[in-house]
Amino acid sequence: MIFNTSWFLLFFLLFYFFLWLMPNAKVRFFYTLICSAIFHYHFAGPAGVMPIILMAILTFFMALWVARCPQGSPRKKWVYGVSLLVPVFGLVFYKYRALLLGSLGPFLGGAAGGWMTANAVQPAMPLAISFFTFEFVHYLTDVYHGHGQPVKNPFKFALFCIFFPSIVSGPIKRFQPFLAQLEQGLERPAASQALLGLAQVLLGFFKKLVIADNATLAIHLLEKRNDLTSGPVCLLLALLSIRILFDFSGYSDIAIGLGKMIGLDLPVNFNFPYVARNITDFWRRWHMSLSSWIRDYIYIPLGGNRHGPLRKFLNLMVTMFVCGLWHGASWHFGLWGMYHGAALAAHNAWGKSRVGQRWASWPFSRWVDIGVTNVFVAYGWLLFFYPVDQVVKFTKFLFSIRGGM
Repeated sequence: MIFNTSWFLLFFLLFYFFLWLMPNAKVRFFYTLICSAIFHYHFAGPAGVMPIILMAILTFFMALWVARCPQGSPRKKWVYGVSLLVPVFGLVFYKYRALLLGSLGPFLGGAAGGWMTANAVQPAMPLAISFFTFEFVHYLTDVYHGHGQPVKNPFKFALFCIFFPSIVSGPIKRFQPFLAQLEQGLERPAASQALLGLAQVLLGFFKKLVIADNATLAIHLLEKRNDLTSGPVCLLLALLSIRILFDFSGYSDIAIGLGKMIGLDLPVNFNFPYVARNITDFWRRWHMSLSSWIRDYIYIPLGGNRHGPLRKFLNLMVTMFVCGLWHGASWHFGLWGMYHGAALAAHNAWGKSRVGQRWASWPFSRWVDIGVTNVFVAYGWLLFFYPVDQVVKFTKFLFSIRGGM
């Protein structure tokens, strides 16, 4: 984790000390922008910074071009489509090139397949390119639909891109609320806001370093065992659930808390997801900046629930498949996403059925629902963390099926 490195801790202490000495909001704004650039350069290096700079410059000017095109015109649609290729191509090239070429090469065979297999080499991935891509796509899409004016100040756009607390693991920002806080520059945070931010940062470190990291150690010990039975595998599922929640929500708490200390609000990312009554409720609480993004920029543009049950099911499967692959360049992430997509479709059908509605009215159904949802989500973490063959092995152990070794 970047936030607990000695370099970052020293960097933030020095940054924050001088932040309070800045004479006014404009100077404080440019000081934060410069320090964010230093942070990005330090952790990404020249090879990681240059692609992001190029993507950001192209996105900045393409958005201005999109906004100048007449509303509803073919030209506007064409410019918007081309503009989306900038971040999407960058993400595919740097994150998914090896996966796609390596998978297509053996399938196609021949000279073309041989070339793909030989060139299935993963280039060095720029720091946080997935988050940059999603924020750029959001920015271009909202400008295209008229949900916000394009940013004409390149320095404000730059801070939106590389604000250092959120640059690595989010939360995924929306440019309208973020930049609305910078109309007059960066105001000095109130002492109460800074203290609340500090408390959230400390909570995040506790979640990550004390709970998540110790859960990870226990997971590694279980993974080394060759005598697993259903009991240890159930323990593994529980530990995986603890690890990912406290790891990711801890990271989010640190980022959001640092933002508060600086004087900027970042979106909430987690809202007690393991008390969700169903899988739909879970995704309203889990990684909220991502789940709202995939809803607004993938699911709804695909048609959402507007074209009947079959089309809705397909839209959910495609959306969650993309959501899964966003987490990592491996097919088991896509399978994890489809696992959740099928569950979302099933829950939607269940909720509309007469039996489902009767069940929901039963006083104790809530607690049963929470339990079932947590079991379903916990098993899904196997698909998230492990390749399919390993998942099959754990599943055999879980159900005490002979041949699990």
